[in-house]
Amino acid sequence: MSRQPPLERMTVSQSPQPNDRAVQALVNLLADNDPAIRARVVAHLTRAGERAVAALESAACTATHPDRIAEALTAIHRENALQRLARFRTLEPSGLVETGALLVARVIDPGIDADEVLRFLDALADAAPDPMRAADPQQALQALATYMHAVWKFDGAHTDYPNPANSLLDQVVTRRTGLPITLSVVYLAVARRVGMPLEGVGLPAHFVLRHPGAQDRRYLDPFNRARLLTEADCEEIVHTHGFALRPEHLASVSPQEIAARICRNLILAYRRQRDVEREDFAREAHRRLRPGQDMLTV
Repeated sequence: MSRQPPLERMTVSQSPQPNDRAVQALVNLLADNDPAIRARVVAHLTRAGERAVAALESAACTATHPDRIAEALTAIHRENALQRLARFRTLEPSGLVETGALLVARVIDPGIDADEVLRFLDALADAAPDPMRAADPQQALQALATYMHAVWKFDGAHTDYPNPANSLLDQVVTRRTGLPITLSVVYLAVARRVGMPLEGVGLPAHFVLRHPGAQDRRYLDPFNRARLLTEADCEEIVHTHGFALRPEHLASVSPQEIAARICRNLILAYRRQRDVEREDFAREAHRRLRPGQDMLTV
């Protein structure tokens, strides 16, 4: 069974870093009341990477400005996630789908416990029934559908679809609900851990899964009670959204494109809420995955 290692902590920059004395001076400068000065200080601390993180964490309990310490730590961890997304892009078309989705979530909320999500995915795979590992593709696909929906109650967010939480993997595994694409990330991660060759398929305005070895009902829709679909069913879904199914719509998509599509969903979700700050975070995450492509289509 394949295992995803914990999301390692990495330095946020490879540029020359301030020494320990300079880092401590920067931490002290966060007490300044001038927002412009604090912004420049945070930028310098970000370049200091783990040295700055250690200094900030050490100062958090004794400093007179703990809120500003916390803000600086958040900014550093966010930049860390953005830089890791840029490196994740270079792996295309390989890489783990849950890695990309978790990095996007960490850009939005750097304080999430990504390792806890990975442990939960491991636990789902460990408890998976034997038929999911069956040699018969149709049997394995049906077992996956039953396990994830009937046993673990994962299903689509039909009543609050626009909620940004439905696009954040940590929230999806906690709430057991989400958008088609984030539910698919959970399914893909579990399937990989039990050796099932599952693929993500990015239909227009919807997202489904496919077992390449299955016949006829080879598609799975995690958003709608994990029902199995034929290609004709996929065509009907696409038609209900006002599109005509084309061959390229049935191509498997990379983990990087899945992460980018999650970003586009978040951009639109935060725009609906008029949450400009988080919309900008999601847009920057998308830029790291798709440089020069500022698209809002989902």
